[in-house]
This record gives sequence, structure tokens and C-alpha cells, in this order.
Amino acid sequence: MKEVLSKFAENLDTLIFDAGLDGKSFAACVGISKTAVYSYLNDRKLPSIGAALKIADYFDCSVEFLLGREPERRHGVFYPCPPWKERLAFLLQHYGVTKYRLCKEVPITHSIIFAWQKGAVPELSYIIRLADYFGCSVDFVLGREK
Repeated sequence: MKEVLSKFAENLDTLIFDAGLDGKSFAACVGISKTAVYSYLNDRKLPSIGAALKIADYFDCSVEFLLGREPERRHGVFYPCPPWKERLAFLLQHYGVTKYRLCKEVPITHSIIFAWQKGAVPELSYIIRLADYFGCSVDFVLGREK
């Protein structure tokens, strides 16, 4: 996960610089606290899903690119994300995976999946793990890509 943190910080720094902004003005433009932006830029934490989506939407790029999982910045049609519990149900059906199997093979605890089914939103690190498990992009897992 350290490599993802580092790549995210590097990509975000480049995008902010190329836009002619500093961290504080970028935070104001996107609606994220400047403390959070500086935490991202200093490799201290990954953004929440909501913050990652705001950043990706602002720069018209994929979350996959922000995380360093795709080498080129790609513009495209990105859809609004459905509620996570709906997207999780779709993913399980689409890939023919049971909750039990997901718990064992990813691994994710039963209590986390139960919380997701009740409406809790996962951390970005879980979305990355799911993308790796399903062999798809982070944006597909989130529902931004069809």
C-alpha cells in the first residue's frame, strides 16, 4: 500500500502543479480540507472514496490513474457512483462470487461486508483489493465505468 500512497502523492502533486495551483487553492476548488490535501501530498494517507472522486472529477481523470494503477491520464465518460451497497450486490452477481467466498479470498471480514450491505462506505484500500481480486479497474468497482 506504501507504493500506492507514494504514486498517489506524486500524481496529485503533478496535477496540482500543472493546473497552476498550490495545495491550499486546490483544496478550496475541490471542497476538501487543506489538511487532507497536504496529508495526501506528504504520503501520509489515501483519500476517502468521496475525496478521491472529487479529485478525479476535478481533473477529469480516472481514480485508477490517480492511484498509479494506469500509466497515462485518460479522459473519458465517468458515471456517478451508485450507492456502495448496490454496487457491491452488482459486483457479486456480475462476477458470480458469494459473500462467503469474498471474505475468504480477498480477505475481508464478515462484519465489514455486513456493514457495507447496511450502507457503510469502504476505505479506498478495500476498493483497490476488490479491483485486484476481480481483475478490473478501481473505477469499475466504484461504478464510474461500465
